[in-house]
Amino acid sequence: MRSVPILIVGGGAAGMMAAAAVSGCGKKALIIEKMNQLGKKILATGNGRCNYTNLRQKPEFYHVDETDGVWEILKRFDEKQAISFFKDAGVYPRERDGYVYPMSLQAVSLRNCLQRKIDKKWVHLEEEVLEITQNMSELGKCTGFVVKTDKDRYLAKKVIITAGGMASKCHGSNGACFDILKSLGHTIIKPVPALTWLKIEEKYTKLWAGVRVNGKIKAYDENKNELAEDSGELQLVSTGISGIPVFQISRYISRQLEKTKRAYIEADFLTEFSKDELLGEILRRRQDEQELEVSYILEGIMNNKLVDAILSRAGINKNSKLKDLTTEQCEQICSLIKKFEAEVKDTAGFDNAQVTCGGVSKIEVNFKNMSSKICKGLYLAGEIMDVDGICGGYNLQWAWSSGYIAGISAAGGKQQ
Repeated sequence: MRSVPILIVGGGAAGMMAAAAVSGCGKKALIIEKMNQLGKKILATGNGRCNYTNLRQKPEFYHVDETDGVWEILKRFDEKQAISFFKDAGVYPRERDGYVYPMSLQAVSLRNCLQRKIDKKWVHLEEEVLEITQNMSELGKCTGFVVKTDKDRYLAKKVIITAGGMASKCHGSNGACFDILKSLGHTIIKPVPALTWLKIEEKYTKLWAGVRVNGKIKAYDENKNELAEDSGELQLVSTGISGIPVFQISRYISRQLEKTKRAYIEADFLTEFSKDELLGEILRRRQDEQELEVSYILEGIMNNKLVDAILSRAGINKNSKLKDLTTEQCEQICSLIKKFEAEVKDTAGFDNAQVTCGGVSKIEVNFKNMSSKICKGLYLAGEIMDVDGICGGYNLQWAWSSGYIAGISAAGGKQQ
């Protein structure tokens, strides 16, 4: 059984940052990663461009407030320090509207720079951790951990778990470490998909596939209590609705579906018009263009495919004449555009989620050093915890911040 001072479970963003921090303290940490390369999920972020942090930082972007320990960690190794860390390693920043990318616009630049800070002799790829138990002395004192993998056994004085959650399993996150942490005494807040799209799957959704529209979307529970809302480009797909605003509210839909199996959305597909303005335009066209087919009722204002979907939802024949529309039908069309309501059948699941909502309970973590309050010598960082941010580089910033603090703390170093 090989002895190591520090063992890191998971070689993603948080794990690599933790290893780099340990190395910066002049210490060694063994990374065990089950995939065939480090940082595989990093390579997929931002469509391969990697939006690795954001200049706009607020507690609410991480679903916490200023008193939360998560925010304290984010302030200790903030976005400026993250940018400086990578710039010192050769990755210069490119900023656009607060979003920060590598100047190369290649995620691989970021991954490679982290790899250069890690001794490759201390990296084990294609090896999976199966079990972690405390190593107890004859006096009943914990002296470290026995880590069993599918290839070997290790005796580690300290362990940092950065194995991620359950989002994007193809990049290595399958949630296996949640069971390991449970066995060590930790409470796991049930994981649900976040930053994902929503399934509606009705006949009309096939009609709007491929449409992009600037709009607003809200999430509701079964009692019509509003859970969240966001605005921006909505992307309509054959089985539902996607786009960044949808991603932002998806964690609330996921949690609601997990609780009661019932969740709803309300969308405004034409934010440029008030309801009264839109109804006035529809009535004007009915009067002025009586012989045109109903499908032309909003031509030049709204995508025709979305209009067809709205008419299908309303049960109106798109080939009928505008002059045949009743005022009540005009009001119905207006209402469906400005207040489109639908029940969410499901989210797109973990395979299509960017991040996990849920994980190790925050109350069981010491945010002074990212150590476990339950198990001495154990540290946690990244998505394994019940921390998730909105789109825009925030989840990677959490990985950098928590990974760095966990690494220097485990190594007994001081933040520079």
